[in-house]
Amino acid sequence: MAASELVGDPALGELLDEELCYDATTTTRLSNHLPMALVALHRLGASDDRLAEFAAQYRGRLASIPDTVPVASYDEWLAARGKRDAYGALRGYFDAQIAEGGPESTLRRHLPALVDGLGGAAFHGLIRLAYAVEVASDARIAAGLAYLSEVHQPLGERGRSTAWTADPLVALRRLSDVAVLREMARTGNIGQRMRQVAAHPTFSGVVDWLEVDESTPRRLCAAAVALYSTTDDFTALHAVTASHAVLVVTPFVEDRGALCAYWFQAMAAAYLSIGAPRLTEPGRPLEPWLAAPVSWERIASAATTSDDEHVSKLVYSARELERVDASPLLRAVAARQAGIAPEG
Repeated sequence: MAASELVGDPALGELLDEELCYDATTTTRLSNHLPMALVALHRLGASDDRLAEFAAQYRGRLASIPDTVPVASYDEWLAARGKRDAYGALRGYFDAQIAEGGPESTLRRHLPALVDGLGGAAFHGLIRLAYAVEVASDARIAAGLAYLSEVHQPLGERGRSTAWTADPLVALRRLSDVAVLREMARTGNIGQRMRQVAAHPTFSGVVDWLEVDESTPRRLCAAAVALYSTTDDFTALHAVTASHAVLVVTPFVEDRGALCAYWFQAMAAAYLSIGAPRLTEPGRPLEPWLAAPVSWERIASAATTSDDEHVSKLVYSARELERVDASPLLRAVAARQAGIAPEG
C-alpha cells in the first residue's frame, strides 16, 4: 500500500512517496532528512504549501539509489548490516518481508539484531524508522529499516562490566572524569567520532553500567535533554531526537534491557565525542525561557517557518517527549531552538 494511502494527509503522502525514489543519504553522503522533516513539519501544523515548499528547496540534495546485489534472506540481511550503499537492496528485502508478514511482525523480527547499532549515522537510521512508524506507512517502514540496517554501528558488546547506577546522569558524570576519553574524537563527523571513542579499551563495559528498570527510559530521555540544555550542541540535539525515536520503536522490542543498555551506550559515546562537558546545572542556560514559558503553539509556528530540518525535528521531539516527562526544560530547549527570544 502506498504511503499516501496511510499517512492521513494526501499532500504529505505524495511527498513521502516521491522521496522513496531517492537514496537515504544525500549527494554529500549525509543522511537524507527530507522524510523526517516533512513528518515533523506536518505534525507541527505546517500547511500543505509549506510542505511542498520545503520539499522543493531540499530536493537538490537528494541522490539516486545505488545498484547493489539483492538481499534475499535473513542471513543475507544480517551480513549486509553496516554496508555502505546497501540501502536499495535492503529496501527490496524489507518490502518483501512486510508484504509477506506485515510491518509489526517484520519490526519484531529484525529490531533485536539492530538495537546494538542504533547510534549509526548520528541516530538517523533510528529516527527515520520511528517517523515511518508514526505515519504507519509500510513503504516508509521498509525504508526506515533499510537505512537503520545500512548504518548499523555497534559500539561494543554487553557483558564486560556490571551495573552500578540507575541514573544515566551519574554515569555520564563519571565518564567526564576520564581524561583519556574526554580528549578523544576531535575529527570526523558525529558517527566517526563516536566510533573513535568506542574503540578505546576504557569505553568497554560502559554499555553495562545502568541498572535497568521501568523508569530507565524516562531517565534516559531526561539525561538527553539535560545534555542538550547544558551545551546547545548539535550532537546533543540528536540525543534528544533519538530519545523520542527509541520510545516510538520500543513496543516492537521484547528485550527492553538490551534496548536501554545500547541506548545509553550510544548516548555516552555521543557525549564523549563533544568533550564530555560537566552536567551540573542543566537549567541554568535556559533560565530566561524557564522564567517566561512560551506556548507550544507559538514554538510550533516558529519552527514550521525554518528551513533547517533540525529545528522542526527537535521541536517535534521535545513536544512528544513532554508526554513522557513534563519537564519544563523540554519547552525551553524547543523555544531556544525555534529562535524565540526570551521575554523580559
